[in-house]
Amino acid sequence: MLNRLADRFRGRYARLDEQDIDRAIGIIIDETDPRLRLVSGYRRKLRKPVIRSLVYVDKLVTRIPGPFEVSRKAYGGNPQINALFGSADDVDSLFARSRALRGYFRDTPDCERVFVPLAMYRQEKKVMGMSLDGDIVRRDVARTAVNFSGHRLGVCAASEADLRGKLKWRGIHNLAVTALENITRMKTSTAKLEEQRTLLKMKLRDIQAQHRGLDVLAESPGKSEQEWQALRERLDDTGRKIGEARTGLATLDDYLVQVCRVFNHPSRYLQVRPGSVRVDRMGIKAEEASPEQGEEVVSASITLGDKPPFEAILATFDRTNMAAASGAGFL
Repeated sequence: MLNRLADRFRGRYARLDEQDIDRAIGIIIDETDPRLRLVSGYRRKLRKPVIRSLVYVDKLVTRIPGPFEVSRKAYGGNPQINALFGSADDVDSLFARSRALRGYFRDTPDCERVFVPLAMYRQEKKVMGMSLDGDIVRRDVARTAVNFSGHRLGVCAASEADLRGKLKWRGIHNLAVTALENITRMKTSTAKLEEQRTLLKMKLRDIQAQHRGLDVLAESPGKSEQEWQALRERLDDTGRKIGEARTGLATLDDYLVQVCRVFNHPSRYLQVRPGSVRVDRMGIKAEEASPEQGEEVVSASITLGDKPPFEAILATFDRTNMAAASGAGFL
């Protein structure tokens, strides 16, 4: 079994271009810390983690469904688009206000259709509605309404293949930014621990000063000793944590270890889960007992680090629809 897994990994690696590996390494260095180029053998140390992440992200982008044509016409005739937008005007508004689309059509006058990722948030809430039970209409039945909001567009491309390729590199960028965030978080944690240790030392000095003064006469026997001992233990624990944090980022080699940790385990920081939901024209979720009701709406749930997940599909939009959505003189 291990041999089969190794063969599969080698097979996927064989399809990787050396230029892609070098490009990914360049992205990592530029996004995290250019000084990592000073680390001896940094390319060799990054190579396997980069290959692992390239293979992983390349597979992830294939899970995003689409492309789907998005237009006023599609809103009226395609249940997928109908479920994602509240109205046909919302479709026009989204694309009309998109600087990315306007810029793309302006800079590529020969392109008649653009491919773009469409991201949004999905919410479900309980509502009271009607349900058909045989020939009987039941009122005030608890139903689930599915709503998509916060629509936004990403990078533009001239074809589906080109778009998925761009999204792969966005994934590598995201992992590099995650590595930088982890390093920054460790630095911030060290600074907070240093501040905490300073405050604990001040409290200890204050207790010692009180013990030498008349305040000790008003205290219960042993109270100051107990408080002093508790502070000493907290101070020792804080010092140990500072030592561990400093050890993790003492040198540029330690920085590189933190970067490799992210790229060796990309699934911890970047996930794409395809999914679907069945809804009717009013956005009401179909009952599990009646899967034939409603239309299936597909999307992919994407999670970046510890940020809230969002839904995404690939969308296409025609130049003529863009002009219609934005006014006759737009383009």
